[in-house]
Amino acid sequence: MAYDIEIKAIKAQRFAGIRAKATINKVTQKVTQLLSETAEYLEAQGVKPTGPGFGVYYEVGAVVVDVEVGYPIDGEIEGNDRVHAGELPGVNAAVAIYEGPHDNMPDAHRAVHMWMHENDVKASEEPAREVYITDLRELKEGEDCRAESVWPVMVPPTRAERRRAASK
Repeated sequence: MAYDIEIKAIKAQRFAGIRAKATINKVTQKVTQLLSETAEYLEAQGVKPTGPGFGVYYEVGAVVVDVEVGYPIDGEIEGNDRVHAGELPGVNAAVAIYEGPHDNMPDAHRAVHMWMHENDVKASEEPAREVYITDLRELKEGEDCRAESVWPVMVPPTRAERRRAASK
């Protein structure tokens, strides 16, 4: 599948979420479970998400995935023993839209990673993210999702920015 990949500026965002580990073959089920759990907590608190759910992938190993799943919010939450408040930093990111089964989402991540390599775009220290344009909680067995593969990158300064920095 061919992907259109572009660099986007993504603003910092407060969120409510849960961080957990899952085996690689159970990521979709775990992400969906954590989205449900977070949404239920927010609803009980009277807090509405300000955007679609997301996943932040801190580590993806051959067997285990360390992921934080949640929803962007505007206000503060107290949290509980599972759901906590946090803030995703603003980043510049290489982004591709993926459509298909969530289990095949790694195809989009590989495409973005390959594009970065081919275009000499360096990854930043921030972990890759997924933004679930389609609510994974509402998908029926075999239905496709629509999501963004988001890879934070380092964007080199423009020539004008380099000149301004040199003149200081």
